[in-house]
Amino acid sequence: MKRLTIFLFLCLPLTLLAQHTLVLKDGEILKGELLAVGKETITFFNNERSQDYLKIQVRTIHFYDLKAEEKEAAREVKKTFKTGFTNVQYVMEGRTMTEFPKIALGSADKGVVVVDVTIDKYGNVKSAEPGAAGTKTTNDKYLFIKAKTAAQNARFNSDPIAPLSTTGKIWVEF
Repeated sequence: MKRLTIFLFLCLPLTLLAQHTLVLKDGEILKGELLAVGKETITFFNNERSQDYLKIQVRTIHFYDLKAEEKEAAREVKKTFKTGFTNVQYVMEGRTMTEFPKIALGSADKGVVVVDVTIDKYGNVKSAEPGAAGTKTTNDKYLFIKAKTAAQNARFNSDPIAPLSTTGKIWVEF
């Protein structure tokens, strides 16, 4: 019996022994082993090979195996709500919007403005920068100001164990 146990242990592939999970910003979830963390890259072993990832590509590293429900929560999920005649969507990992932005009407301009937002652990918006990737408008300057003002008026739930700052995006459709 002892020989069989040793034999099975030695025959297990390395990926079954791995305990790390790498979650990329595009939602991809990789299981494997973290080999090294460099100045700008992370070396991760999965599928029987090692690969380097830029740190800016990585959302989080878990030093245990994610369960199925945690995997779903790790993906970016846009939450949508309607305010007046405007649709607003947002992504803020682990946080929920509690006060929705009020969008000023009075423009014939159309489009979607994506705002990069940083909040503190109390849910207050600390910075809002319009014009992120995905922005498409007929009048950038005017709609950027409206979208920035709206994003600054949003509030998220308070979380005392959250990081000092959390980044996300708000999509404002005019």
